[in-house]
Amino acid sequence: MDIISAISYISNIVNFIYGFLIYRILSHFAKRRTGRFWQVLVYISCTVCSGMVIFPNDFFNITLDLIWLIFLMLIAFQGSIWQRLAAVAVLYPLIISQNFFVMNMMGTLGSWFGWPLAMDIFCTIADPCLHLIIWYAIYRFFIKHLAQTRQLFDDKIWILLTAICLASLVSITTCIYFTPRKTYKMWPAAFACFTTNLGCVALAEYFIISVRQNMERKNLMLQKSYYEELEQNQTAIRKIRHDMNNHLTVIQSLLCSGNHDEAEQYMKGIATQLQVHSRVFCKNSIINAVLNSKYNLAAEHQIDCFFHIEMDKLIGIDAISLCCLFSNTLDNAIEASLKIPDIQERHISVKARITDNSYFTYEITNTKRNRITEQDGRLRSDKEDIAAHGLGLSNVREMVEKYNGTLDISYTEASFTVTVLIRNA
Repeated sequence: MDIISAISYISNIVNFIYGFLIYRILSHFAKRRTGRFWQVLVYISCTVCSGMVIFPNDFFNITLDLIWLIFLMLIAFQGSIWQRLAAVAVLYPLIISQNFFVMNMMGTLGSWFGWPLAMDIFCTIADPCLHLIIWYAIYRFFIKHLAQTRQLFDDKIWILLTAICLASLVSITTCIYFTPRKTYKMWPAAFACFTTNLGCVALAEYFIISVRQNMERKNLMLQKSYYEELEQNQTAIRKIRHDMNNHLTVIQSLLCSGNHDEAEQYMKGIATQLQVHSRVFCKNSIINAVLNSKYNLAAEHQIDCFFHIEMDKLIGIDAISLCCLFSNTLDNAIEASLKIPDIQERHISVKARITDNSYFTYEITNTKRNRITEQDGRLRSDKEDIAAHGLGLSNVREMVEKYNGTLDISYTEASFTVTVLIRNA
């Protein structure tokens, strides 16, 4: 075996390595179907696509690469279709731009020096090594920016990412279709496409983390308010206990003098002061703060509430998603109850628990009098500004879909029920 053949053999091995890196990157975008067949199919496809030689004015290879990558994501991976298309929109321009850039740069260097044996050996070694370095850098980038945020991305973020990266996809393919004679003029375009797609992923991560941090700040404010109420209640109870002997003396005096009505009123006054505004519905302090806030709001409007919460077991749903579920459904239930003129008919029931077979179940039922209208399978708000309202259930639906759960909405003329079932990770 001559030196060129040995180097080519090593290059093929290196090609399988960065094929594996692409395989891992795709697995961070979406969940691969289980089974050895799908694993082998995806790995071989990634190896072939990553090693696809892209020539100037090469219509066949880049079109074939695109079609196969789309087909692969649709049949071999699960999840939202926008999530899988986003993987194509982000990765395909990276694959062909760096393939074109590295191959064309090696070809240009060889042409400048007239392709002596030393240059031929250098290009044969440098080509796979440069590919490997680039793909390892891309792999580390995606591990850092995508691994922890994939679960936070919803269809809106995936659509936005696809739309932005589509511009670089069209640009790089068009440039290669109509490559100028001086091919090195394409290098800035390939580099711009490369940085744009990586920047889009980092920007999407920054956006979603900023939204999450904002929601966490709101949750901390809820917790702070909850603990302040607890402290105020404890202080009030300590004061009443301190004066309890005096209260008992006054009540005894009123009873002995025959002023039973006044004694009764006095005791009612003490009972009112002893009422606790903050209740412990569950051990999760954030959810407890949300439930207390909504319970007190409902009590102010004389809405009868029944909360039965059993969430003491470890739950695989993050606190922000749970807050979205509880707060949005309770807000809707309170708004619907306020439209009932008869206070005696205002009722809200909330049940949440972790079942023995590791499922999180949530059910909220409220009485109502307003009409329910549907359009395109979605419920419409009966408020005047429809564009600004009716988003509560949409947010709940997105939260449930993120955890691959089920959402059921049912209603009658007098009641409205939302039921959620999510497997507890």
